[in-house]
Parts: sequence; C-alpha cells; structure tokens
Amino acid sequence: MCSDQQRIGSFLAAAFSCLACSAVRADEGEVISKLLSEKTSAIVTIKFTLKVNMGGMFGGGEEETDSEINGVMIDPKGMALCANSQLSGFVGMMRQFMGGMGGNITATPTDLKILVGDDTEGREAEIVARDSELDLAWVRLKEPGEQKFAHVDLSQGAVPKVGQQVFVLRRMGKYFARSPVCADGRIAGSTSKPRDLYVPAGNVGAAHGLPVFLADGKLVGVVVMQMPEGEGEGGNPMAMLGRMAGLQDMMSGLILPAADVAKATKRALDTAAGK
Repeated sequence: MCSDQQRIGSFLAAAFSCLACSAVRADEGEVISKLLSEKTSAIVTIKFTLKVNMGGMFGGGEEETDSEINGVMIDPKGMALCANSQLSGFVGMMRQFMGGMGGNITATPTDLKILVGDDTEGREAEIVARDSELDLAWVRLKEPGEQKFAHVDLSQGAVPKVGQQVFVLRRMGKYFARSPVCADGRIAGSTSKPRDLYVPAGNVGAAHGLPVFLADGKLVGVVVMQMPEGEGEGGNPMAMLGRMAGLQDMMSGLILPAADVAKATKRALDTAAGK
C-alpha cells in the first residue's frame, strides 16, 4: 500500500504538472495575440475571376468563377506574394498532376483586386510573375499611391529547429468577414529534394502561400505545394497512378525557407522588369 507521504508526493506532482500546462497555454495565447496584433495587417485577400477551359475533358467548355485567396504583402509599395497553385485554382494543380493528360486544361485569373485590412471592395492589381516550380506568384497593386503598406520583410528569415513550434496567419473567407486567425504546428523534419524544405506538422501545411513565423515573430518561410511535373509522359495513366502513391506528401504544404523565397522574389522581379 502507498504511504501518506507517497500519496502527497503524487498529488503535488500532478498539481505542478497542471500548473506547468496552464503556463504553457498562457504563453501560447500571448504569442498568438502578439502575432495577430503585429503581423495581421500584412495578410491580404486577393480576389479574381478564374476563367477555366476544360479543353473538352469531362464534356466541359469554358466557365468563370469568382475566387478569393490569401496572400502576404512583401513590399511597402503594394507587392503581394501568394501560392501559384491557389491563383490558378484546383485546375492548375490538376493539370500539373495529370501531366500530358491535362494538357488541354487552362485556368486564367482575371480582374484581380487586392483587399488590404478592412477593405471589402479591393484595389485593382496585376500578376507580375509566376513560378510554378516553387509554387509562388507575385501580384501588385496597379495604383498604390503614396500609401506605405504593412509588409513582411523576406530578408529577416530564421532557421527553425526540428520540433520547434511555428505559427501561420491567414484570413477567413468573405462569409466570416475575412477575420484573421492564427494556427500553430511544429517543424516535423526537413527534406533536401526537390529542394530544401521544412516539413510542418499540425495545421500549418494547409495555409498555402502564407508566411510561417517563430514565436518571436521571426519569419521561417512560406507554405508552398510541391508536385512532380508530369510532362513527357503523354497520356500514360499508369504514370499518373504512380504519382498518386505519394499524393499525401504532395498535397500537404511544405515550408520554403525565407532565404529561398527572397532569392526567388528578386529573380522573378528582375526578370519581369527586363521584359
């Protein structure tokens, strides 16, 4: 039988454990509140009309649908970054996954607008550059005016450790007044193929095109989708079935390091300026 001393010891251990858990939850609450307060203004909504042409597949022709996605302002002059796969809707992902079988499918975003803060109408914008390999797209305001926009500095990146807690911000949809929310997760690992990427656990991977932060507010990177190119396989359905074996990892968002996002941004904008 347990002695009174043992029972008291067990009770105190359980009590201290509960207090420690409460302290952790309180700390997380403070981090989330601070991130929402300091970083939310850089998270924007990008509205557009998506013109989809199924190229005769599934008996469909051309259709239009109004879409909204999240993005992040990365420049005080009105340049926003988002996921290229989100900008093309599910059609872009389908085409990439299907390879030659989806070659006739096209998806064209038009009538772009960026909504900043509480703006519900949006201001006209245009696509500056797209990188389907990295799953990034750059969209800027056509007439930013003299306003300086809150933004995330891509040059201020941090390298996370495996197991470290990370946070991502996003805005909910129009129905929920595009309210800002914060989700957390952890760095579950990393991979060097097809490039250096952090693998998140939790809800972080669902926030494609959005920045991921450490608890101190330092930028880890941006959530992207990585899918193999299906080009050169023609209409081979077996090749597509082979790619389905790794579909879970492909569809889950991975974190492209901040330094690589910064390099890709410079490269894309330099190329666009040259054109």
